[in-house]
Amino acid sequence: MHLIRFLLVIVALVATGCSRSPEPFPPPEQRVGPLVEKPATFGAFIAMNDPHADAYILGDVSPKVEANVWRWTFRRPELQFQVPSAEGWKFVMDFAIAGATFERTGPVALSVSINGRKLQQQRYTKPGQYKMEFAVPPDALKAGALNHVMIEPDKVWISTDGTALGFILVSAGFRR
Repeated sequence: MHLIRFLLVIVALVATGCSRSPEPFPPPEQRVGPLVEKPATFGAFIAMNDPHADAYILGDVSPKVEANVWRWTFRRPELQFQVPSAEGWKFVMDFAIAGATFERTGPVALSVSINGRKLQQQRYTKPGQYKMEFAVPPDALKAGALNHVMIEPDKVWISTDGTALGFILVSAGFRR
């Protein structure tokens, strides 16, 4: 009786150990999400969480949108905008000076150049949220063409991995 049970257990183990592998099957169909195309024309203003924001960024702005609202800038953030006419525009920028970087840099001055012409410099003596706004002379803008904007902090904080962090950018561009 014990021998029969023993043989049945052995047969069961061998039968389950020799089962066939499942038939091969193709991987599931790969789907590509909706593509965000560059805008056909550039606008005068952009928020950093806008799906087209990357097209406006020429350099030194993080590709990652933080908290679904803002992006880190680095040494010399550069953006591009298009205005239909040169008359009556103000440059407007919503941004923040982070407390963590301010602790190491102290007061920071931001200089704004439009099409290579330095038009504004403002010093910020404490961390916080800010709005910079100033009138842009008509001769500083190119109507119907791309206008290059560079915002340069006089000091940046260098992280342990060597990344230079400037300020937090929420939105920027030209408004009437």
